[in-house]
Amino acid sequence: MPKARPNTLPVLGLLAALAGFLVWEVAAVLHAGVFEYPLDDVYIHLAIASEIMRGGYGVNAGEPASASSSILYPLLLLPFPETGFQRLLPLFWNTLAVAGGGWVWGRIVGEARLTGLVAVCIAVGAPVGLNISGVGFTGMEAAGHILASLMIVLGLWRALTGRGVAGWFIAAAIAAPLLRYEGLALCLMAALVLFLHGQRRAGFAIAVPALGVVAGFSLFLVALGLPPVPGSILAKTATLGAGGGPFDGVLMTFAENVSQPAGALLAVLTAVALLLPVAVPSLRRGPGFWLLMAVGLSALAHLLAGQIGWLNRYEPYILLSLLGAILLAASPLEPGAGRIAGGAALAAILAGALVYIPSTWTYYAWNPRALHLQQAQMARFARDFVKAPVMVNDLGRVVWGNPYYVLDIFGLGSDEARRARLDGPKPADGWAAPLAAKHGVKAAMVYDHWFGTAVGPDWVRVGALEMHRARGLLGGWTVAIYATDPAYAPELRGKLEAFAPTLPADAYITHAGAGT
Repeated sequence: MPKARPNTLPVLGLLAALAGFLVWEVAAVLHAGVFEYPLDDVYIHLAIASEIMRGGYGVNAGEPASASSSILYPLLLLPFPETGFQRLLPLFWNTLAVAGGGWVWGRIVGEARLTGLVAVCIAVGAPVGLNISGVGFTGMEAAGHILASLMIVLGLWRALTGRGVAGWFIAAAIAAPLLRYEGLALCLMAALVLFLHGQRRAGFAIAVPALGVVAGFSLFLVALGLPPVPGSILAKTATLGAGGGPFDGVLMTFAENVSQPAGALLAVLTAVALLLPVAVPSLRRGPGFWLLMAVGLSALAHLLAGQIGWLNRYEPYILLSLLGAILLAASPLEPGAGRIAGGAALAAILAGALVYIPSTWTYYAWNPRALHLQQAQMARFARDFVKAPVMVNDLGRVVWGNPYYVLDIFGLGSDEARRARLDGPKPADGWAAPLAAKHGVKAAMVYDHWFGTAVGPDWVRVGALEMHRARGLLGGWTVAIYATDPAYAPELRGKLEAFAPTLPADAYITHAGAGT
C-alpha cells in the first residue's frame, strides 16, 4: 500500500474542504439564479458591523442591541458598510476558514502517523463528511470556530509531546470563545491542562485574555443597558428547561441533543474519548490521556448546554476536535491499535456524511433561493416601497442597508421585544401593538403561525408574500403583511400592488380583500 506523505495530507484536506464548499455554492447559485446566503442571520452581523462604523452597537441607528452571538465576527465585517463589497466579506472569511480548517485537519492526520489509503481517505473525507465545507457555506462565524478548535487540538498535542507552546495555538485558543461562546470550554480546558503540566505562563496567557475579553464584552453590554449575555442567545434558548429548574434544563438539552443523529454521533465519540483510557491502560497517563480529557469534557459540555443542528453548523467543531483527539491519542500505541483507530475514524466520517450531505443537498442548498424569494423581497418592499418603520420576525435581510427603523419582534435585535415576548406570564393577544406604536411602525411582515397572537386587534392584513415550488428550510412559506393602522391600509395595499410586478419569478403576492 502506498504511503501518504504527512506533508501532502494538509494539501489534500484543504483541497477537499474547498471542493465541497464550491459544490454547495455552485448548487445554491444554480437553484437561486443569484448569489445569496442560506441564512438570514448573516445580514444581522453585517448590520451590526455597519452600526459599529456609525459609532453604535446594534442593528438600528441609536438603539443598542446585542443581536449577534459572536463577539468577533461583526468586527471582521466592518469595511465598506452597506455596500456590495461588505456583503461578500462573509464569503471571503468563510473561504479562508474552510481552507484553513481542511489544512489543519490534514496536519492532525499526519501527526497521528496514519499512512496509506486510510490516511488519504481520512484527510479527504472528514472536511466534507464532517461538514467543514457545509459550515462555511452558511456564511456565519462557525467555520472560523472549527478552524480555531482544530488548531487548539493540534497545538495542545504538540505542547504535551514536548514541542513547545506555539503562538498560533495561544491565538487560536483565545479566538475560539470570541467567535462562538461554546469555544470557552475547549479554550479553558486547554489552559487547565497546560497549567497542570507546569506550563503555567502559557495557561494564563490563554485563560486570562479569553475570560477578560468575554467579561469585558458583558460589561460593555451592561453599560449599554442590555443583559450581560447577548440577546441573540437569550432569545433562542429561552424555552430550554421552561417550567423547571436549571438542572431540568440541562437534562432537557441533553435529551434533545442526543435524540438527533448528529447529537447521537457526538455522544458516541464523547463516550469513546472519555472511556478509551479505561479500556487501554497505556492511555491512563501521558499526553494522550490529557488530550482526550480536555476535548472529551468539552464535548460533554456541548451536549449538556450547547445546540445541535440548524443548517448543521453548531456541532461539527467538536465532532472534528474529538475525532482528531482520538487519532492523536492512539498514535503512540502499537500498530494494531492505530489501525483500529483509523477504521473507527472512517466509520465516524461515513456516519457524519450520512447525516450532513443528504440534508444539505435536499434542503440547505435550496435555502439561498428561498431567502432570495422571501427575505430579500421583504427587504426591497420595506426599503423601496414602504419607506417607513416596519416590524418583522426575520431581521437580517430587511435591516441591512435599510435607513428606516426595523422592529424585530422575535427579539434578536430588540431587547424590549424579547422581554415583551418572553419575560413574565404569557403575553396577551396583540402584545406587539404597543411596541409598533412606540416605534412608528407602519407595516408588519410576519409568519402568522409564529406571531399571529402578537398582531394588534385593529391591524389590517392587506396581503401576503408567497413562493412557488417552495424548497429549503425557512420559518414559514407565507409572510403575512399587515397595516398597523386601519387608515394606512389603502396606501399599503397600493404599495403592495405596485411592488407585485417587480417580484422575481416564483415569488408572488396574494391580496386580501379590500374590506379586510
